[in-house]
Amino acid sequence: MRYPRLRFHDKDGCLGASDVLLMCFYLPHPNARIAPAVTRAVALFRERIAPYRLAWNDTGEGQAEPFDDASWERTRKDTLAPGSGRSAFMQMWDDPRGFAGLHVDYRGLELVPPAEPERKDDVCVLYLRLPTEFLEERGPERVRALALELAADLPFSSGYVDFVLCASSEDSSEALELIRPRYPGVHLASNRAVMNVGTRVEGVHWMNFLGQPVLGMLGGVSGLRERGVLPVGSIQEMSAERVLITLGEWPEVGDVEESQTLPLHRALAQLLEPYLYQRRPRFTFGQPVPEELLRWDRRFLD
Repeated sequence: MRYPRLRFHDKDGCLGASDVLLMCFYLPHPNARIAPAVTRAVALFRERIAPYRLAWNDTGEGQAEPFDDASWERTRKDTLAPGSGRSAFMQMWDDPRGFAGLHVDYRGLELVPPAEPERKDDVCVLYLRLPTEFLEERGPERVRALALELAADLPFSSGYVDFVLCASSEDSSEALELIRPRYPGVHLASNRAVMNVGTRVEGVHWMNFLGQPVLGMLGGVSGLRERGVLPVGSIQEMSAERVLITLGEWPEVGDVEESQTLPLHRALAQLLEPYLYQRRPRFTFGQPVPEELLRWDRRFLD
């Protein structure tokens, strides 16, 4: 195994956090515009990950049903045309009770941003979770190729692919202790799509997808290269004013016991600092984000 197995169980013995491979894309456009591209991306994801297989699907009423071609076709049509006044969503798993396995979570908004002032930063999100074994078995080149295929038609403002620790909001602070003393390269991610990222950038990762407006604020692809803070080979221009920045051959955990300092992560964090997302509650009446989580998000800057 190349990567540490990170697991947190709560006081009842339930799994509250696990290491995974995570792909996220933030899409600041109404569902009506992006749904065809999103459904194509999910269909491609299903095809490319075989023999890994999504086995359960959310019915739309909070219940899981076996996932087959008929349920996929119904979900696809509902995503393309959810109806007036309704948001689109997709929820699929290999095991709906698990944190470590496959999970597709798409949130498609009718309006971006929504009409409610407190949701002014909400955007559509495509969240694709895979077990760490997928990365270890397929290798980084195949994962990178898959991510580029998925991203090709998605009008993202940002996105990422990385080895992360995925945790529920209730268990995040406790789960952080699995990585804080030793693995600064491991992002602490949510176990579900986070919508209030807006057009900012959710941290620094192995694969960093940048679109507008942040790429434009950095001077575009030429501006990125002219700054000279990243190796030329790490910057790959994509179509439609988008770019992929890849930090190393594999995702790096930054093991302090091996004196891994992650200089590229620090350089990119400093470059992106004005545009980085600050973790906050999903709702305005939610509890404040614990200080230790905010400090972790700034670990490459402070």
